[in-house]
Amino acid sequence: MEQQILLQAKIAFFLGNFNKVLEIWQVNDYDDDYYYFLVSRALIAARELNPKTIRLTKKPSSKLLEITDIVSRFMGPLIEQQKLDTTIDEDRKQIEDVLKKLKDIIPQQNQKIIQIICAYMSVNSCEAQYALQLELQKDAFYQELLYLQFIIYLRGRRFDLAESTLLDLRRFDDEDILTYLAQIYLNLYNGQPEQALKSIQETKDRFGDSAKLMNLMITCLIHQNKFEEAFELGQKVKTMIIDNEQFSDRQEIEICLSNLIILSEMLNKQQQKEEYFQVLEQINKSCHFLKRYQEKLKKIEQLS
Repeated sequence: MEQQILLQAKIAFFLGNFNKVLEIWQVNDYDDDYYYFLVSRALIAARELNPKTIRLTKKPSSKLLEITDIVSRFMGPLIEQQKLDTTIDEDRKQIEDVLKKLKDIIPQQNQKIIQIICAYMSVNSCEAQYALQLELQKDAFYQELLYLQFIIYLRGRRFDLAESTLLDLRRFDDEDILTYLAQIYLNLYNGQPEQALKSIQETKDRFGDSAKLMNLMITCLIHQNKFEEAFELGQKVKTMIIDNEQFSDRQEIEICLSNLIILSEMLNKQQQKEEYFQVLEQINKSCHFLKRYQEKLKKIEQLS
């Protein structure tokens, strides 16, 4: 029963359904560090987004508060502050500085959280290689770290290593949500949108639909030049997670709006483009898409 609670929370978390994660937590008592690590990130998102669709009535345990405090102070802010134009040495120094601080304040029993935090920082860094040097312990955190390694290899265009890591994920648990997601991303990065769509459908059949899977489907449709279909699906995602205020991962909200802005421009829907742009600015003015988009507009102005 306890493992089932963890599994349900993990599936909901990685599909971006934070509402479900917190619903599971509020009706179940389960003392596990990795479970608390999932719940802590959903709690932080709830505090940031203040969704109307969920009412938190349960008081967090001291251990959950401790883990939430660590994640809030070190994981979120530092990842968001990561610059796109930093050098490898600058990235590495930042991660090493954080690593030193974390080792001083995190209790020994929570040392494995250090690996996760540094791995996420590495995924967002210039070269994204530092996490690969971290020792991986085969415990409840192992698979997420393995998944992060996979993402790092993909972003570094090391498809041979990414495929090897996907095999490791399959050996660990062929039916896990992270294994399914890794296959989707591998298909996308390999320029195989048809295969990615097939993998998305398999994931939906196994775990249910979500904003994350719909966003991935939109990416596939864009790669296939099916812009009208992608735009219609994007509007459905927006209705689900913004207009109807379904509590989801903020990243999925940003991806949805970013896709709609791009598609509105391609389909010459200027009024809708401005609307989506304003909504995205209200949610997160400093998101990477807005920065890149504004830089592109400045370059166009300079050339005109």
